Amino acid sequence: MISVSGTGYRELFAQPALRGLAVADGCARLPQGMVSLTLPLVALALAALLAGGMHHAPFGKNDRRDRGGAVPWLPRPDRRAGVSLWTTQRVLDAAAAMEWVPGGAIELRTEDYRLIRYPDVVLDPTFRAAQVTWSRTTRPLAEVIDEIAEHARGWGVPGVAWWISAATEPFDTEEALRARDAELIDAVQILARELDGGLPELDVPGNVVVELVRDERTFRASSAITVHGWGRPEPDEAELARQLDETLASLATWSSFRLVALVDGQPVTTGGCTLAGEVAELWGGMTLPASRGRGSYRAVLAERLRLAREHGATLALVKGRILTSGPILLRAGFADYGEERCYWLPVS
Repeated sequence: MISVSGTGYRELFAQPALRGLAVADGCARLPQGMVSLTLPLVALALAALLAGGMHHAPFGKNDRRDRGGAVPWLPRPDRRAGVSLWTTQRVLDAAAAMEWVPGGAIELRTEDYRLIRYPDVVLDPTFRAAQVTWSRTTRPLAEVIDEIAEHARGWGVPGVAWWISAATEPFDTEEALRARDAELIDAVQILARELDGGLPELDVPGNVVVELVRDERTFRASSAITVHGWGRPEPDEAELARQLDETLASLATWSSFRLVALVDGQPVTTGGCTLAGEVAELWGGMTLPASRGRGSYRAVLAERLRLAREHGATLALVKGRILTSGPILLRAGFADYGEERCYWLPVS
């Protein structure tokens, strides 16, 4: 089994089973009265690493959210280390605007929620077929949950991944989901870094080379890392050709780009970036086991930031895993803007 981990955490945990894990500052900030989720989140991260793991969520978290993005659980100042020109609200608005609806997806958007049925080709053990990417309703919550469950049953899926943030309404949605046997399955941090100033020094080793995905060779190298790292099914040649055309078309306009890092000539890390105005949305960071702790993830991060700034971005934004990419990004000057949590709601 191919697994993935963050880098540079050996000083935190001496045990081999925990190597690569670190608890990021300020994770699991919860509303008053809720029990801390730190231990469950550690368990989730361990399970993710053993099952395949990841640096940060594919395509900028499990989805590109277009409304209802997370806000901090506690009030924060607008100006902080790492982000001085972007106010907290501007960053959160940019996070809420992140959206990814791939070809073949079914999207149901109402006044109360956004529900997506993702195509099988992008699914993996941590990325579920049906997802509620935001929900804000004044209707009876039980009625809305039943409505979404009915859609999911119509698609023939066993459940729905329901994302929760402090912007979710009503405030007791999380409690209502747990009352229906929903289980916490994922959590991500909203992390941002201003690009107007100097870029971080990430100590990239000399034997790591980063290439822009600009042809079939580099695309296939990047795709192979993504497929094996996330545990996705192998795409057929027709799907690979479609993805290659899409990738090259996006690169031609610099709306999006992908990178692949090679260690001693072997492709081991990939990562993507979507340029949305002044915002560089980072997604799909993935490292194969042989390169753990060897600087390839840092190399891909550094080049994404450099290219993003070169093409007009003033803010880098990512929804990262708390115990994998989170610590790396925080050390690179990213600031934490809150958490989003995901519950699995069975509907069968």
